[in-house]
Amino acid sequence: MTEDYEKPEKKLTDRQIKAIPFFVSSPTIEEGCKEAKISKNAFYDWLKDPLFKAELERQRNLVVDEALDTLKNNMTEAVRTLVDLLTSDSGHLKRYVANDIINHVLKSRELRGIEERLTAIEKLIAEKRGKSLANH
Repeated sequence: MTEDYEKPEKKLTDRQIKAIPFFVSSPTIEEGCKEAKISKNAFYDWLKDPLFKAELERQRNLVVDEALDTLKNNMTEAVRTLVDLLTSDSGHLKRYVANDIINHVLKSRELRGIEERLTAIEKLIAEKRGKSLANH
């Protein structure tokens, strides 16, 4: 992942740059330290450096974004699979899948409703701020 690294004015050390991919790809800090061949104390010292912390977070976010893109790309197939399971011979499986689909749809509607309400609230706040600024 070091190829994604853009050098800022204050630089990370070569050791930090080489170690970051190990922390990004390891399930635990301990394993990342072992793979990067550094102590946990060194890692936690590095975390105090805002530049190191920001670059670690940036690279972790890249990994998460790639994983989410993979999930999005397979969403249609996943939905098809769930719908196909509705015709299963197993009554238990059909019930489970039906409930799963219903819960996903209800959650989606709930989130859409929250987004709409939040947008309306943000609009009202912006309008009130605009009126306050105009009065000053």
